[in-house]
Amino acid sequence: MPRVSDILIPMLDQSPPSFRDISGTYDDSEALETDRNPVVLVARPTANAIPLIVSSPHSGRDYTAEFLARVRLPLDVLRSGEDFHVDTLVASAPSHGATLVSATFPRVMCDPNRASLDLDPSLIADAGAAELMPTARGRAGLGSVPGVVSGGRQLYSAKLSMAETTARLRRYWHPYHGTLTSIVDEMKAQYGFCVLLDMHSMPPGVDGSKADCVIGDRFGTSSNLHYVQTLARSLLAQNMRVARNHPFAGGFITSYYGRPEERVSTMQLELNRALYMNRRAGGGCGLNPRFAEKIDRVIADMARCVAEEVEKG
Repeated sequence: MPRVSDILIPMLDQSPPSFRDISGTYDDSEALETDRNPVVLVARPTANAIPLIVSSPHSGRDYTAEFLARVRLPLDVLRSGEDFHVDTLVASAPSHGATLVSATFPRVMCDPNRASLDLDPSLIADAGAAELMPTARGRAGLGSVPGVVSGGRQLYSAKLSMAETTARLRRYWHPYHGTLTSIVDEMKAQYGFCVLLDMHSMPPGVDGSKADCVIGDRFGTSSNLHYVQTLARSLLAQNMRVARNHPFAGGFITSYYGRPEERVSTMQLELNRALYMNRRAGGGCGLNPRFAEKIDRVIADMARCVAEEVEKG
């Protein structure tokens, strides 16, 4: 079997993607809360079910009127924090037997890829007596209830109350993780193991990276190596430049759910937005359908890998 270092070598530069055949456009009119969307969407398998979960925690775009009235930034700036339509890119997952879990709420309202108590004390007016557990990112305003959006722009002109912060977590963070935990437990009970692929997108050139995609497995601690290798091979087969753990090693979801010793393998996959997202001069954005086809093939490869493990018993 090839070594990981052999599999995860960067590919040669690709020519720029073409957006001449983009299907569908998206604008800010879609980014409003509607009654039809719950906090978390779960799409169950339409093919033979396997213990594979594909999650998209940062592609939500249901902005409540209350939140928009609370913040000081316009909607187009708020949307810069989204993992733009990653849920659309992975929408075919159930057709391969996987379960798709997507947040409908935007990460600037609540970020489920952070620990619930990872909060910036300076953001909360009455946080003095609260038992918060901020990380460096949390103190920088990028915790479970963010205080900034991309570029470090401040969301609020006044501090939040602890009651408001707690209500936000109860409304969004806890239902997302309650749903995800329930599905993981369900799959472990039925199959004895589970694989979670946590999908994200990234701007190009983060920390000087030239990668098209980044696999995060918390430096080898969150997933069985076999699944990491399978994912890397599949991405390389799609002519993508693949990096591992730099600049993204995986967030809270990867570290919390990734327990390979308990047969729960979790990987984060970051995709370069420049490969599939096109901002148009007249407003709105488009998706590159050819890139979506590549992601569909990657999910299919992972599904085959998981199905083989099921057959082995």
